[in-house]
This record gives sequence, C-alpha cells and structure tokens, in this order.
Amino acid sequence: MQEIELKFQIPDVALAAVQAELAALDAGQHAPLPLKAAYFDTPNRTLAAARMALRVRQEGDEWVQTLKAGGSNTMMRLEDNRPAEAPAPGEAIRADLSRHIGRPAQTVLQQVLDWDVGQDAAGQRAGLVELYRTDIVRTRARITVGAGTPHEGVVELALDLGHIHSGSLSVPVRELEIESVSGHPMAVIDAGRDWVQRHGLWLDTQTKAHRGDRLARQAAATAEGTAATAALPTEHPTLGHAARIRHDANVEQAWRAGLEACLEHITGNMSELATGPNALALTAYQWRLALRRLRALARLLEGSPLSLPASTLAHAAALNDALGRWRDAEALAWLPARLFALGGPMLELPCPTPTQSQADAVVALSRSAPATSLCLDVLACLLQPVPDKTLAHTSAHDWLAARLDQVHARCVKMALHGANLSDEDLHKLRRLGKRVRLGSDLFSPLWRPKRQRRHERVLKAALDALGRIQDEATAEAWYTQAAEQDPRALFGQGWLQGRRQSLRKRARRSLERWLRVNTPW
Repeated sequence: MQEIELKFQIPDVALAAVQAELAALDAGQHAPLPLKAAYFDTPNRTLAAARMALRVRQEGDEWVQTLKAGGSNTMMRLEDNRPAEAPAPGEAIRADLSRHIGRPAQTVLQQVLDWDVGQDAAGQRAGLVELYRTDIVRTRARITVGAGTPHEGVVELALDLGHIHSGSLSVPVRELEIESVSGHPMAVIDAGRDWVQRHGLWLDTQTKAHRGDRLARQAAATAEGTAATAALPTEHPTLGHAARIRHDANVEQAWRAGLEACLEHITGNMSELATGPNALALTAYQWRLALRRLRALARLLEGSPLSLPASTLAHAAALNDALGRWRDAEALAWLPARLFALGGPMLELPCPTPTQSQADAVVALSRSAPATSLCLDVLACLLQPVPDKTLAHTSAHDWLAARLDQVHARCVKMALHGANLSDEDLHKLRRLGKRVRLGSDLFSPLWRPKRQRRHERVLKAALDALGRIQDEATAEAWYTQAAEQDPRALFGQGWLQGRRQSLRKRARRSLERWLRVNTPW
C-alpha cells in the first residue's frame, strides 16, 4: 500500500512540550511501544541505491518484516508489512524474502536484487547482511483533524525517541511522525501545520534507513582506519531530475510529475542541511536550484487552472532570496586573493552579510517554518483534484511548448539587442533564460533528446557568461560602498569596472551562438 506520512524533527527546547501534549491527547490509551529493528541490505547498498529499505522489527510482542520503497515523492512511500517470526534464543535476526512472495513487493525485490524465487525462496543467496539497528520507544496518539470539514480525517501521531546503532557509533532519534489512518489525506498536512506552528518542528524526509545507512558507512570507515574515515563523503546533495513522464503525457500528468520532481529536489536537500552539523555548499546550491525550478514551473503555469497559490510562491521567493545572499558570498569568495595577487591591498570581501554566520544561517533557514510550509503547500497541491478536467485530454507537449515559446520569444527579442542592454537588462535577460532552461529541462522527456542536449549546453554557456557579469556587478557595488569607509576598496572597484567590457563581449558571443540553436520542443 502507499502511505502518506510526514516526519518532523523536534528542537531540544520543544521536546518536553511535545511529550506532554502527546500524553494528554492519548490519555493513557496506548502504552509506550518498544521498537527494536534490524535493517538489511547488500554490502554495496543495492536496496539503498534503489530508494528501498528492508527491516525486521520487534513491535512489542509482535515481529514484522517491512519493505519500504520510494513513492511518487519523498512524503508518499510504498510499504509492504508482513508478519515475521522471532529469532530463536542466541540467533541473529534474519530477513526472509519469501514473506513478500505473491505481493507487489516481490516484483520490486526481483528487479533490484539477484533473487531467484524458484531456487532461493528465502533469499539466502541474495547477499543481504545486517548493516545497522534501531532502538526506539514510540509514544502514540490518534486524533481527528478538521472535524465537520471536507478535509476531515483521523491521523496517528507517533513520537519516536531512541538511537540508531552501527558498530561502535550511534546517533539519536527524536522525531514526530504523522500518518493518515482514515479520511482525507489533507488531514495529515493540516495536523503537520499545527504542530510546526506551535512547537517549531521542521520537516525531515530522511528516513531512519537513510540515516542508518550513512551511520553504517561511517562505522565501516572508522573500523578501517582514519584514512578511510577522512575519505568518506561529508554531504549527500539530492540532484534534480526531469519529470517522470512519457512522451504522450497529458497536461495533468505533466503537472503532477513536474511538481513531484521539484518537491523531491527541495525536500531532499532541505533535510540534508537541517540534519547536518553545518551548512554544506553543494547541498545549499542544490536547494536553491530546486527552488528556482519550482518558480520556473510556476511561471509556466501562470494564468492556467494549474497556477500555484500566491502564498506558496511567496515562501519560495523568500527562501530563494535568503539563499541568494549566501550564494553571492560563496561565488565571489575568490576575489580578495585575486586582487591581492594583482598588487591590491588584502581586504576581506565587503559582503553586506557577515560571512562567519552564513553557514549557521543556511542551517537555520532549512529548519524554518517557511521552508516546511513551502513543502506542505506543494504536497497539498498534489492532493487536490485538477479543477479543469479537459487538461486530462490535452497534450502536455503542445501545451508546454506553446508556453515555452512565449518566454523564448521574449529572450530572443532581448538577446538580439544584447550589445545595447544595460547590466540591469542583461540580468533580466538572464532570468528569462533561466526560465526557459529550467522549464525545458524539467520536461525534457517530452522533447527531442539530441536537440535538448545541444540547446541545454549552449544556453547554459550563455547564462554562465551573463552570470559572471551579474556577479562582478554585485561585487563592484560592494567595493564602491566599502570605499566610502576605506579608500583601499577603490582598487577592487576599479579592477572590476575595467573587466566589464570584456565580460560583455563574451556574453554577446555566447548569446549569438544560442540564437542559432533550434529549440528542442
């Protein structure tokens, strides 16, 4: 079955209040439930690579084997629960794949693992090993949300406290899960909004399996020695992917697939930042890119029955702007050393935002209410029926191509006058070009592959050239302002000003090459 489940991390200061409120809601109906689980995968993480997790868990006196697989987005997952047997005294917990025979999970497991059902029903030769364990105590309560409204539903609140263990390492678990039991699935989102507002929780789409797999890798590297530990990747950004659609998709299918792709890109990187010890440059970049993809999609949908709510776009714009300030400082960090090498004074980059606090600010932003609200807004859109039923019979290719043509025509008109455009107008052209690039990339399965790749490559080069102009124009403004207090900053201002013409010439050449390329749609 497909479950709708939201998971939130709980700040230290709110834990006691969350525990007290949950206890009051439950009124003693459910005793705390110990959950001890072992998670299995192949040594090379075949299941994890396929966005799957296989566990055997003791739930009080019962044992359950569960296969979880990725659903249409990071907050809707496929789950197959099967009764399991307790291991004999002194024996290790084992996974038995035969429990999933005859169910949809069988096909999924056969596709991912080298599992011969006929010769190896239990999957003993599939290479599965225990990688990590969880030791959790769950406190539960069931409540009715939105009573008497169209969104009425019963949800289960589950507070999980404990640890994940692998080798000699462990990490704490402190999270609140909200899962749909019956009624309208929007009840889960409404309940989530309420707890976020009152307790400052933040959305986290990283599962215990995700965190456990990372811990297992760290434990293995630690056991191998400090060199292996140092080589372990420190961040795991979620890369954006195109909408998962067929070439003959209709508009409704394309809309849902596009939103789901954006949501997965946003939540994956937001969760990575929120649970990490500090801000991570590649992940923060991907988060901002994900927000820009969502905004590009929203612009394509403007004026149609599929338009996104204004509040959703406001959250996306505010988050993008805040990350933009971080991005400018990162992109221009090379300047002080370059100016010093050219004979200028050694000065710090005169960024208006203090650089030493930016890493913490990005983490705080990923845990903020607007970040969580945006994700819940997008999920809420996906749960609503499409208001115009004719869109289910309209070609996505034709509908989206017409809208991309409109933006492309505006870009062409401006690019033809590139030599006479001001820096401000070049920035506007770049923003329009980004909308074309992100929109065409998001729906690339609809276009001609060779044309798409060529158009993507040439347009990216043009946008990068325009981006260098914008970056250095921003830096020049910083140095100009700094020179009012420290005349030594005039060196940087003058050097940046002197480069402008050569940067504009490169940008014009890139735009001319782009103008000669056919659109992929």
